[in-house]
Amino acid sequence: MSGFSRILKNVPAVLWVELLLVIVFSFFSRNYLTTRNLLILLQQGAVLLVISAAATFVIISGGLDLSLGAIMTVAGVFTALAVNAGFPIPAVIAVGALVGTACGAVNGLLISFAGMEPFIATLGMQGLLYGISLAMTNKEGIPVSNERFVFLGDLVNRTVPMAAISCGLIFLLAVFVQNHTLLGRYTFAIGGNEEGSRLSGVETRFWKWAIYAFAGFLTGLGAVVLVARLEVADPIVGVQWEFEAIAAAILGGTSLRIGRGDVRGTIVGVMLITIIRSGLNVVRVPSVWQPAIIGTIIILSIVFQVWISTSGKERK
Repeated sequence: MSGFSRILKNVPAVLWVELLLVIVFSFFSRNYLTTRNLLILLQQGAVLLVISAAATFVIISGGLDLSLGAIMTVAGVFTALAVNAGFPIPAVIAVGALVGTACGAVNGLLISFAGMEPFIATLGMQGLLYGISLAMTNKEGIPVSNERFVFLGDLVNRTVPMAAISCGLIFLLAVFVQNHTLLGRYTFAIGGNEEGSRLSGVETRFWKWAIYAFAGFLTGLGAVVLVARLEVADPIVGVQWEFEAIAAAILGGTSLRIGRGDVRGTIVGVMLITIIRSGLNVVRVPSVWQPAIIGTIIILSIVFQVWISTSGKERK
C-alpha cells in the first residue's frame, strides 16, 4: 500500500472535503479564516451538534426520527413562554427538556408499542408539532429579552461562545450515556440484532421507547440554547434540521443498516454542514440557492466517503 493510500485510509473522507472547502472559501474571502468568523462557526454549529447526537442514537438503534426539527421548534416555543412568564432559568431549561422528552416519548410509544413504522410515526409527529407551534404563536416569533437566559447562547465579549459551551456540555452527556449506561449498550444491541436481543432477555420495546425519549430530551435542551442564541422562538425554525442532523450522523460514520456508529463521529458531519453554510454566506451566495448547494455537497460527500471505504476493503 502506497503512502498516499495509507493516508486516505486513516483520515475520514469527509475531512478531505472539509479541507478543500475551507481552502476554496478562503480563496474567495479573506474574512473566512478570521477569529471572528471561526467563533461564529462554533455558535452556528453548536445546536446542530446536539440534534445530530439525538439522531445518532435513533439511527444506531435501527430507527429514524423525522420530527427532530419539529420537536426542537415546539420545545423552543414552550421555552420562550416560560422565560416570558418569569420562570427561573433552571425551570426554563427543565421546561424545554421535558417538552422535548414528552414528544420523543410519544414517538417511542407509536413505534415500540403501537408497531408503527418510524418513518410514518415521526413524519406524522412532525406535522402535528409544527401545527401546534404555529397555533401557539399565531405564526409569529416569540421574542425573549431576559439577559440571564440569553447569556446561555450569547457570544460574551465577542470571544466566549456560550452556545458552544452549553451545547458542548449536552454533547458530553450524550457521549457518557452512549459509553457508560444501559441505554447506550442496548442502543447498539437493538440496532445490531433486535430479535437476538429480545431472545436474550432485553425488553426491546421499553428500550426503543427510551431511546426516542432520550433523543427528544437532547433535542429539547438544544432548543433552549437555540432560543437563547436567536433571542426568539420561531414557529418554523426547525424546518430541514432533521435532514441535516441525519446527514451529519451518516457523515460521521453511523450506519443506517446495522447498529454501528459513534456520537462523537457526528462532530465531523456537523463541521462539514457548518463550513458549507458559513462559506456560502461569506462569499455571498444568494439564499435561494443555498439549500440546493448544501444538499448537493452533502450527497457528494457521502458518496466520496462510501467510495473511500469500499476502496479500502477491496485493497484488503
